Amino acid sequence: MSTAHNECNIDVGNCYLDDQRGRCVLMAYFPILKGREGEMKAISNVDEALISHIVPVFEVSPGNARGPVQDAYTFIQRAQEAIPPNMTIAVDTRHLSEPREGIRRPIRDIATDLHAWGIPVLPVAHLDDAPERLTDVGFAAALHGGRAIVRLGDDSADPDDKEAEANLSRVLKGAGLRTENCALILDVFEIRSERDVTRVEPIVRKCISWAQQHPWQSVIVAAGAMPETISHVPTNIATPIRRWDLELWRRVQELGVDYGDYGIAHPGMAHGRWAPMPSLRYTDSDVWWTYRWAKEGSGNAPMYDLCKALTAADHWPPEGRGYSWGDCEIALRAIGNAGPGNATSWRAWGTSHHLAHVSAQTRPSRD
Repeated sequence: MSTAHNECNIDVGNCYLDDQRGRCVLMAYFPILKGREGEMKAISNVDEALISHIVPVFEVSPGNARGPVQDAYTFIQRAQEAIPPNMTIAVDTRHLSEPREGIRRPIRDIATDLHAWGIPVLPVAHLDDAPERLTDVGFAAALHGGRAIVRLGDDSADPDDKEAEANLSRVLKGAGLRTENCALILDVFEIRSERDVTRVEPIVRKCISWAQQHPWQSVIVAAGAMPETISHVPTNIATPIRRWDLELWRRVQELGVDYGDYGIAHPGMAHGRWAPMPSLRYTDSDVWWTYRWAKEGSGNAPMYDLCKALTAADHWPPEGRGYSWGDCEIALRAIGNAGPGNATSWRAWGTSHHLAHVSAQTRPSRD
């Protein structure tokens, strides 16, 4: 497992809030990330002070021609290299198809191998999981202290409190889980406007009211607001995209819920490889500043000018390169001190900054 931050080692310190009993309180942040190289690289470089605050929910990506068991193996290899010591991760295999042959099962393999590496795993269950998948979740949870996540909502339907109440007992029984050992994710998937937020807020509040009738370890409100593509964004200028996912959480924050988002990615599972022009998605208080720099020829050299523009912008943090590993990488390119990188690198840098920025936004601070 990698903990080296090399030239871009940082120290952001801790941000605690003492409750009435004198304990240290840290709300958790649950970024829903694709289990791919860029996101894994960002997680591998999370500052040690943030490890206990961030619980990544990894969606295992499909696509290997050899099937879902091989997809799981690819994820295992990446996780073994990337997950920092003492970080707990959640793993969701809902995008993987059922194995057509053999006895190996994706979430069982992931939980078994990562348990051997000392990486705590929270398997994710869904209301519509078939009995065999629930049994797999139960097996994985049993290896990791009996803890898991129940996730409501997806790309086709919002969370529904009545559906949840009707199916929760079956899910818990099928996986051998107890509510008090589980976290609950209320996932409204994609919200891209004030109208979207206004539509889903009553749904989320109703689901939270239902959830509060059960002893969940945590209730998380999750959404994504990044468009599926930023190809419409003008080139050679920073363009803001509103973080409506954060706005939704702010409206229900007083109900004691944790925050989840989809990082700097669209909630959907992208397929195939892509070769975009040099670009960055840079998180600020209420928006992402999106940068796309036009290519000159076939190379990625314009990334140097992009990074110079970003480091000179008002939304570049006062801490500069010390804000996160990703910011350090961006700063190095601004002075031409490293290669321009590629789409995977740019996703890693942007995700790294995003994780640090959202952690600062969602951790309680002293009055």
